Amino acid sequence: MIQIKPQIQHQSNCPTSGTTLHPEKILWQGMHVCVEARSKDSGSNIIDVLRVGHSYNHSLQLDLKKAEVFSGNSYAKEWLGKPLLNSLQNPRTEQLEVTKEIFKQCDRVIILNCIDFLYGHSLLKLLNAQRHLDRHPEFGLVVIVPKFLRWMVPDGVAEVWTVPITLKNGRDYYLNFAAFVEEEMKRFEQVYVSEAYSHPSQFDITKFTRVPTHNFEEEERKITFIWREDRLYIDNLLFRVLRKLNLLSWGLAVQNWQVRRLFEGIRSRVPSAKFVVAGLGTKTQFPEWIEDCRVQGFNEKIEQEICELYASSRLVIGLHGSNMLLPSAHAGMTIDLIDERWGNFAQDIIYQESNPKMAAFRYRFLPYQTKADTLAFIAAVMVETFDEFKSHMTADIIN
Repeated sequence: MIQIKPQIQHQSNCPTSGTTLHPEKILWQGMHVCVEARSKDSGSNIIDVLRVGHSYNHSLQLDLKKAEVFSGNSYAKEWLGKPLLNSLQNPRTEQLEVTKEIFKQCDRVIILNCIDFLYGHSLLKLLNAQRHLDRHPEFGLVVIVPKFLRWMVPDGVAEVWTVPITLKNGRDYYLNFAAFVEEEMKRFEQVYVSEAYSHPSQFDITKFTRVPTHNFEEEERKITFIWREDRLYIDNLLFRVLRKLNLLSWGLAVQNWQVRRLFEGIRSRVPSAKFVVAGLGTKTQFPEWIEDCRVQGFNEKIEQEICELYASSRLVIGLHGSNMLLPSAHAGMTIDLIDERWGNFAQDIIYQESNPKMAAFRYRFLPYQTKADTLAFIAAVMVETFDEFKSHMTADIIN
């Protein structure tokens, strides 16, 4: 945690002169929590980004007057720094209606900021809440969430500030949001900011979704493919060509065919299995033996219902991305199909398993180019042999 009241516990040096910077004020940009600092020697005014969220591992500083971004990491400079600079240079003046819910009065609080421009990032930040609730009961936890995540805020928090910022605008700087937080800060004697780790590990997903995880004792073996229409389970070159030619409808038809081929291959090996397609987008149709649970949009009711579907699935299969977070968090097993994003390995998976051998069995990572017949064979083996594998790998634990 980083204290920001009554004192700002942040130390840094001027990126140009090297002199010590003195923190003067917190700037609530939205996605970023920043410190406005000044060098007494050089007179430079610098904005430091606090080490929270995806900025945790990267030093990031801005000189607004000179329109310069400073970082020791070129990727962070391009991905985080330049959009931040642009947002501060072009603040948005429209009014946001922030909803404030107070469940208990607290003088000492931790603020967990979950605003982001990517769904998975926001969700993963929110999962930090349990660590603070468990480890820091002497503080009230204040959670700042975009509207689409309000339903997942766990019980026990002191306050929830729900902000109607869409993912599309998640990098933007809203003046009235900054003013709102500054005003609310006056109510507290002591304030810390959560590091909001981008990949927390200490949480129970059921405390957030209120949906139990998969029960392997159930006889039904349901296999669910996670559908999406912006990243397709087809040849990557073909996808790029079709997107360039504005012919993605053809790509969706190919994806439908790929999914049917995959399910037919699994069905030939596991005749008793049930098959489901779930996710965002309803284009193309599936035969009657495949249950179609796709939706055109999400709301709280739909999200909870779809988490129940994931929980009833012995196995979920899908293309790498944030769309795999909640499915992997609830289903029995997962196959994650990765295109060129091998550098982001496992970042889209929420593990339910602490035993390393069982985790290796339950969560598989394969190239998306894997042939449908090979993928069907692997999926069938996972479904058919799970109980036997577990009996061998956990015998010393069970007995």
